Amino acid sequence: MEMKTILIVEDEKIIAEDIKNTLVKFKYNVPEIIASGEKAIRRAEELKPDLVLMDIMIEGSINGIVAAKKIYRDFGIPIVFLTAYADDNILEQAAESSPFGYLIKPFEDRELRATIEMAFYKSKMEKRLRRNRNFLLKVIDTVPNNIFVKDKSGKYLMVNDSVADLYNTTPKKMIGKTDKELIAKSKIREINLDNIANDDLNVIKGKKKVLIPEESIVLNDGKEIWFQTTKVPLDSPDIPDVLLGVSIDITALKDSFSRLKKLMEETVNGLVSAVEKRDPYTAGHQRRVSLLASAIAKKMEMDKTKADGLRIAAIVHDIGKIYVPSEILSKPGKLTTAEFDLIKTHPMAGFEILSTINFPWPVAEIVLQHQERKDGSGYPKGLKDDEILIEAKIISVADVVEAIASHRPYRPSLGIEFALNEIASNKGVLYDEEVANACLELFENKEFSFPE
Repeated sequence: MEMKTILIVEDEKIIAEDIKNTLVKFKYNVPEIIASGEKAIRRAEELKPDLVLMDIMIEGSINGIVAAKKIYRDFGIPIVFLTAYADDNILEQAAESSPFGYLIKPFEDRELRATIEMAFYKSKMEKRLRRNRNFLLKVIDTVPNNIFVKDKSGKYLMVNDSVADLYNTTPKKMIGKTDKELIAKSKIREINLDNIANDDLNVIKGKKKVLIPEESIVLNDGKEIWFQTTKVPLDSPDIPDVLLGVSIDITALKDSFSRLKKLMEETVNGLVSAVEKRDPYTAGHQRRVSLLASAIAKKMEMDKTKADGLRIAAIVHDIGKIYVPSEILSKPGKLTTAEFDLIKTHPMAGFEILSTINFPWPVAEIVLQHQERKDGSGYPKGLKDDEILIEAKIISVADVVEAIASHRPYRPSLGIEFALNEIASNKGVLYDEEVANACLELFENKEFSFPE
């Protein structure tokens, strides 16, 4: 077993020699006895001992506490203090240098050995913990996501390299600073710091996880980067009210989705154009229904992604009429039962057409349900209430309003008042009450009107 090296810093020569003899007896290597703080620092750097036995009151311009702080901070060498002064003030000052043990003079040989061995064990565990922490930090730094820990005042306690890179600095220099303090010298030109601070407070005060699906920053070079961020509260015995955040760069995913969305729009516009060439009225009707449906969704504060799906479904909700003979669609007189039954096939026909397209929304299902009614009197399946998708409920109201208020090939417009009266009279019966109210409020408050 390799002999451990211990450096003695003690200005009382007789006591120092006595300690040295004891340590040698216990098979420790003692290369030198030093009497001053300045020399202790210099020799600790040169000899790199495994441990320093440090008297608090020693020769020179600095005492043992100051010397111990520098030796441990700069060289990571554990310190055990020797002192004849056991008052609280000295012990409190000594504690600030993170010692690995104390020995109050006079002490017995067994006390000396036990304290030294405990110091070695504590140092070993601390080094292992530090290695594990450094390894974990290296792993975190290799992750391309932004990982950070903040306290309740918004100060960073830990960040990985990805975060530091955005702020144009190092992780170490970010510790103890807030976003507002760091932003001026960062690579970021535009960022909503108020939203970030509010999200942080919601996590810490509410003690709950917060997911921000999309948030963006603009860099100094004009590039926009999109992130999806998750923030969760952390339980820390040392620092209360702490949060952990992980931000994933979704810019590429968002760009892909935008391209997919554009492709979807082109596909839908192609379908609308096909209908328009065959039946100009139906195409115009679908566009106006889409405008009203989108306004209702906005009034109801529908999620944007869901509202996008609704808009697409509304603009093709009558696509199935492409299979209905045009002479029936434009017939001026009353339809026969057989003719009406043929028209009633258009939701299923539309469903079959749109099912072949892989939309990121349930467009085909919405189109299938747009003629269903709350009381089950609709078609094709006679669905009721919660069996009907909210998007289909919105389109059904917008569809009725536009159809009544607009000129039809077989009759003139009945007017918007007549259309709104139909919705008001049958809300909660045929039409969803929340959707109906939102539609009525749009017109009452003059927040919507059909384009000429």
